[in-house]
Amino acid sequence: DALLSAPRAEVQDLSTSSQDPGIADTAEVVAPSETPTPAPPRIAEAVIKAEYLLPPPSTSAGSDAAPAPSAQTKGRNKKRPRDERPKPADQLCRAVASRGPTACPFGAEKCRFSHDLASFLATRPEDLGPECPVFKQFGRCNFGLLCRFGSCHIDPTTGANLPLLEEAGIREPGLGSERTALLPKNVQIQLRKNTFPFKCPRRTNTPADALAAAAAEAADRGEDDLTPLPPKPVKLVDFSNKVYIAPLTTVGNLPFRRVMKRFGADITCGEMAMAQNILSGQPSEWALLKRHPSEDIFGVQIASPHADQLTRCSELIEQFVKVDFVDVNMGCPIDLVCNVGAGAALMQRPNKVKQIVRGLTATLSCPITLKMRTGWNERHPMAHNLMRTAEELGQGRIAAFMLHGRSRLQRYSKLADWSYIGEVAKGFEGAPAPSIPIIGNGDIFSHTEWEEHKAMGGISTCCMLARGALIKPWLPTEIKERRAWDISASERLDILRDFVSFGLEHWGSDQQGVNTTRRFLLEWLSFLYRYIPVGVLEVTPQHLNDRPPPFCGRSDLETKMASKDCKDWIHLSEMLLGPVPPDFSFLPKHKANSYGSASSTTQAEG
Repeated sequence: DALLSAPRAEVQDLSTSSQDPGIADTAEVVAPSETPTPAPPRIAEAVIKAEYLLPPPSTSAGSDAAPAPSAQTKGRNKKRPRDERPKPADQLCRAVASRGPTACPFGAEKCRFSHDLASFLATRPEDLGPECPVFKQFGRCNFGLLCRFGSCHIDPTTGANLPLLEEAGIREPGLGSERTALLPKNVQIQLRKNTFPFKCPRRTNTPADALAAAAAEAADRGEDDLTPLPPKPVKLVDFSNKVYIAPLTTVGNLPFRRVMKRFGADITCGEMAMAQNILSGQPSEWALLKRHPSEDIFGVQIASPHADQLTRCSELIEQFVKVDFVDVNMGCPIDLVCNVGAGAALMQRPNKVKQIVRGLTATLSCPITLKMRTGWNERHPMAHNLMRTAEELGQGRIAAFMLHGRSRLQRYSKLADWSYIGEVAKGFEGAPAPSIPIIGNGDIFSHTEWEEHKAMGGISTCCMLARGALIKPWLPTEIKERRAWDISASERLDILRDFVSFGLEHWGSDQQGVNTTRRFLLEWLSFLYRYIPVGVLEVTPQHLNDRPPPFCGRSDLETKMASKDCKDWIHLSEMLLGPVPPDFSFLPKHKANSYGSASSTTQAEG
């Protein structure tokens, strides 16, 4: 939920305004006055060294440099362009491409895909590179002829896929599990047919149904069943003195988390998964629960407005997913989630939170965590009350509370309220301090900022990173070594190269996998460009909401990496994944990734 919009300018608190803070225009609203006073600057501006400054772009009346309130960029770009998939008859059968003409179990007559090897070899496009990441990592590429990097494992004369290289010694132990589906096929069929034997009953829709269900349950219970069993002991996750990468929608994927592990992240968590989609057996939602072997402390985040859905989902996680903790999303601010009562809307339903805590703690053998915001709006914070309620019901099975220092309506219009986080951790308004660790979250972008927050006392010594890790993936290293890293442009390109390699391993090295990897790379670049190199700054450290004036980098590559133009992002992707198709276009998911400027939200075409 930390990525639903990028930061905007800090605006004045207008108590009489009818606008929601989350959609407030960044322009200043000045009350009528006989003596006009100069308005303060809308946005804090980063101080760049004079030798790297560029002249400001020329603007004229009516230009889009200062968009009208209705034209401000906010929210998400919807109806974005998607890659068109070819028809099955125009695609080579994957079994044939990987294991030969006789490998398809359906045969050439019944298979929906093409078995014409000769025609495919005659029109097969050139490889995008000489080395296949999948073949290098696992010793065999199951995409065979479909692989866009297949020259290293395809026989040039016969087109056969080379066999497994057992003697090469390049297969890492345990990596085979990453390529195995989490959900068995028979369980997926049961979920789709609603025949899976869950222990938790479904939510009843009418009072009569509820009474009938309660009567049936009471009849099945004996007298000995009336005394509840003591809760099973669980081993809580120790979050202290660790760097935790928050769940990040869309961009917090498995390849990104592998990059973060290389830079010293200790704890990772999967993207938000909707419990309803998990219960229906959707493969795309189950993929969000996948864990890489390098993620030694790993959790998954689930969201739903219903306690029974979350409890049933936790039953599946308990049986089929290996995790160290389960995080309940109570902070997602987007309308699509809140309008159904999930995400941040759960904070307004304390009785529902009680049911969720009871259900999950009774089902899971691992601890749970609750991630929330300060409240629905900044005038009425409520997180401290929910923590007290959950703590009473958690029975020692809640490992931590994750508190984002913003309200739901506020979104990113102001800086995170760390003072409230500190008050809650020490005991809000004289109340006893919570016994469960409180991990603060919001706007951490340097080791000095984290040290300042930690010095407040009361909060956990776990450093939780969200947007800061997206813009500076080496931020865990800076925090642990307590230094500012003036990383070079070539080193940053190596980070992108690692991400591409991990992406091809995860999504596949065929054309569809290349397209998916490119899309997620471009989404990440829509955050990465906001980094200002340390050597270019006159005043350090850079703050997350600081807008830079026009500047150039110390090299052409560094200048291109700082560009807010989508076309430059596409060019960077072409350096790693080859040229894009002629009809390729990209539009970032989050409109506000360009500090409110319209330039980076313009659709770019290849």
